[in-house]
Amino acid sequence: MSTVQKCPDCGGYQFVEDHAAGDIVCKGCGLVVESHIIDERSEWRTFSDKDKDTADPSRVGGPSNPLLEGGGLSTVIGKAQNDPLGLSYSLNRLHTRGGNNPERNLITAFKKISDMCDQLSLVATIKDRACELYRDAMKTGSMRGKNMQAVAAGCLYLACRTEGNPRTFKEITAVLPSEVQRKDIARCFKDIVQAFKDKVAETGEGSSMLKLLVQAQQHAADYVRRYTAELKLNHQVFRACQDAALAATPKENGGQRSGSGVRQAWDSRSPLSVAAAIIYAITQLCPNPQDRVNLQHIVVVTGVAEATIRGAYRDLYPELHRLVPKYHAKEEAIRKLPTPNARD
Repeated sequence: MSTVQKCPDCGGYQFVEDHAAGDIVCKGCGLVVESHIIDERSEWRTFSDKDKDTADPSRVGGPSNPLLEGGGLSTVIGKAQNDPLGLSYSLNRLHTRGGNNPERNLITAFKKISDMCDQLSLVATIKDRACELYRDAMKTGSMRGKNMQAVAAGCLYLACRTEGNPRTFKEITAVLPSEVQRKDIARCFKDIVQAFKDKVAETGEGSSMLKLLVQAQQHAADYVRRYTAELKLNHQVFRACQDAALAATPKENGGQRSGSGVRQAWDSRSPLSVAAAIIYAITQLCPNPQDRVNLQHIVVVTGVAEATIRGAYRDLYPELHRLVPKYHAKEEAIRKLPTPNARD
């Protein structure tokens, strides 16, 4: 953009801009006042329906997608406005119905995964991993005929576990239409894992991905950070909950259990219910009454039934003296915790 206000030669105030050469020329004396002006307008048109009478604000095309063949670039027949015979509309309709875009289903599924990630507030790495899993699952041929939304949800559930930010089937089902049920997502999730196992057994490809998926076991520590944040607990309480959850995790699954790794009563329980019970126990040991959270509030945040949390708390209760960090509470305070059968 030119900033010239007065001609330094003749003192004139009228100028002409030469767009081809990028020069600003004085209209009175012909002096080239400014040269090599940068044109900030669009260099080309996109020939879209909206780009008819107004300047096109888009300077580049859409982003490429490495998960699609050719980066997702394709040819589209546009619809012309000055077409009395309607040939352009007919060609566009035939092109759309003709199936010339074999990756149309992938694009639709990727859009659905992106929408679910936005509603669940998931980061881009999880979305990319879910899209990658969906593409690889469809290549196996085992997902043919299955509900696209259920398969996409199963891949998203698997991606969340792989990236260490798990979500429950209940949370994912809540952002899907009512016709997609929880059992459909769980069934697709099992089929996806089985499809990867079969692919490795037949071709030997994807063994590293399968190893990552199979070993991405869930444990209580994965849920503690999110739920303590939703409960608005301070960092010290979060740290105590995290350490207790790691201590309650089986050693072979990344826990810090000491001894010979004896199986505990809560090992068969859902990691979500164990995390909720640990948060309840840790908050009850807080010296400040404002940091204590009642069981009903934990039920609302975690979505776990009160009876389930009480059952997990009953299993954890005999070992709380070992699970609760020493810096958070002494054994005397732990012995004063509510008994498993007590009510708030």
